[in-house]
Amino acid sequence: MLTGAASLSFFLTAALHGSGYASVAAAAESVPGTIGQLIPALWLVFSSDLAVIGLIIAVLAFRPTPAARPILAIAALCPLAAASLQLVTIGFVPPTALLIAVGLLTLLSAVAAKPKAPQDRGAGSA
Repeated sequence: MLTGAASLSFFLTAALHGSGYASVAAAAESVPGTIGQLIPALWLVFSSDLAVIGLIIAVLAFRPTPAARPILAIAALCPLAAASLQLVTIGFVPPTALLIAVGLLTLLSAVAAKPKAPQDRGAGSA
């Protein structure tokens, strides 16, 4: 249940972030050189990274594995690192709280994950 909620939170955050593309692209037009061209691309890269991590977490929600805890803990690093960078570079803005919430939900999911025990291969298998 928590893992599914964590996955959904990544998808919603990716969608919300991606919805800001048009305004970022418009603002980036006034930035000279290659940097101005890279800004909108990097904006979409972050959105797509969140969506891909959401997909990975969705797989864990539907197919628990003994590796679920470390995978979820590692996945939580993405939004937490982004929130940390925001705090250091631009200070607190409302999206920072969303990233922190997504990261903490994913960490909570990692703690609560009960990995499926390895399947018994039966007698006689070595």
